[in-house]
Amino acid sequence: MPGIMDILLKVVGGLGIFLYGMESMSEGMQKLAGERLKKIISALTTNRFMALLVGVVATVIVQSSSVTTVMVIGFVNALLMNLSQALGVILGANIGTTVTGWVLVLKIGKYGLPMAGLGALMGIFSKDSKGKYKSMLIMGLGMIFFGLELMSDGFRPLRSMPEFIELFQKFHVTNFGTLIMVATVGALLTALVQSSSATLGITITLAAQGLIDVRTGVALVLGLNVGTTITALLASIGAKPNAKRAAYAHTIINVVGIMWILPIYNQYLMFLDKFTDSAVETTRYLATAHTVFNIVNALLFVPFLPLLSRMLEKFVKGEEKVERKFTHLDSRILETPSLALDVGKKEIISLDNVIKGMFEYLKEAIGANLDSEDKKVRMVFETEDRIDLIQKEMFGYLKELLKKDMLDSNVDKARNQLALVDEYESLSDYITDIMKLHLKLKGNQLTLNTEKKSGIYELQEEIEEFLEFVAVAYKSNQKDIMIDAVNKSNRITAKFKKLRDEHLARIVSGDVDPMVSSIYMDILTNYRKLKNHIYHIAEVISGEKAI
Repeated sequence: MPGIMDILLKVVGGLGIFLYGMESMSEGMQKLAGERLKKIISALTTNRFMALLVGVVATVIVQSSSVTTVMVIGFVNALLMNLSQALGVILGANIGTTVTGWVLVLKIGKYGLPMAGLGALMGIFSKDSKGKYKSMLIMGLGMIFFGLELMSDGFRPLRSMPEFIELFQKFHVTNFGTLIMVATVGALLTALVQSSSATLGITITLAAQGLIDVRTGVALVLGLNVGTTITALLASIGAKPNAKRAAYAHTIINVVGIMWILPIYNQYLMFLDKFTDSAVETTRYLATAHTVFNIVNALLFVPFLPLLSRMLEKFVKGEEKVERKFTHLDSRILETPSLALDVGKKEIISLDNVIKGMFEYLKEAIGANLDSEDKKVRMVFETEDRIDLIQKEMFGYLKELLKKDMLDSNVDKARNQLALVDEYESLSDYITDIMKLHLKLKGNQLTLNTEKKSGIYELQEEIEEFLEFVAVAYKSNQKDIMIDAVNKSNRITAKFKKLRDEHLARIVSGDVDPMVSSIYMDILTNYRKLKNHIYHIAEVISGEKAI
């Protein structure tokens, strides 16, 4: 008979393989379903039942309620989701995670190792990232079943060891006190390993080997629903008040769920007996217990989500000081690259709107001959400083994203966003430089004549139209824009040359103040540089510029 160390090594090894398989399968599914997940999240409305459905589907895709809840914390923190939506998604995640139990119902443990091997071979011979993620999914699934098989083999000898039989018998649910104790053990074990799937796998294995009965198994399964909330609580540390409220709601929902189910535990088991024979289908019985509890708990809570939301807003105040940020970027979203890129794109679109505001202030400053004390002039300089800080946040965010294992297409998108942020920051620099040149004229009590101002307005108007053209293309994912971009760029260049040549002709005639002449030429040159950077943005959007 194997010794205790042999049993321990096999069980620990099986658990490790099982957990790694869950992680690989989850990561593979996330990467392959990234775009689909993005569409699912974007379907969110204030409808509580729609949010519930989104939570179910998203969790089935990523195969982890912890991943979904952490994502939700990130979305709420980034202001992409309100608290009411988040609570609905969290309820749905509790239901979606029960799919793992049904995966384990499949009796294909002996095929786990061949599946893992097949997945590994697919990964070796795959030439693109999508193929590699498919191999991760298959390999992960195989490792889940192989890990369960190893744990089952490891626990099997314990059935014939009197001391262990006696130990496990003490662990059985015999009254309300032991019921609470076993549920607490399930919660603590899940909080410790931060994986409800691990607790579920161990519970199913112990029950399948007859080391615990189904009464005890169901109590452990109920307890893991509380333990799994620790991940969201950890993710909420340092988050905004609404994100913290979402994390606390996850814990409240699951704790209250345990509080109402434990007093009617015997009746609950009698209800389950109508669907599954616990003596014949132990694994199916535990999976049913997990699913039914979370569905009923979710349906009970849905009508009270607005009330829970108001309670959390009352008790979780938003007065705590957090580091000032200039974007809605949140590192918690980086685990889902497609969604992280969507957030990055929204920030770049916001940058475009900020630049348009700077152009408007610049035009008014030149037209009304405003000085440095005017609010609109100050706004240009303040906005340029803000864009510098936005660029810094975006660079940090996107560089962290590029460290993630992503599809090749997502890597290209992240690099493009880095390039676009850099180009928009350059636009703010040149607008600020033009404003400085205007203030230099003002400080020397000089001004541009009506003709020169008119020429500048026309040039700026065409540049703004060019910027609007590329912004619309970026929002609508239009790539076939280079013919129009070249035409617009050439038209602006021709306008610049016309204004420059007219000015040079006046210099020859001696009809221009030297300082006004120098500053006017610098202003025109900066407008030409603005055009160049907008053209670079068009190249990035079309994919014609190497990043």
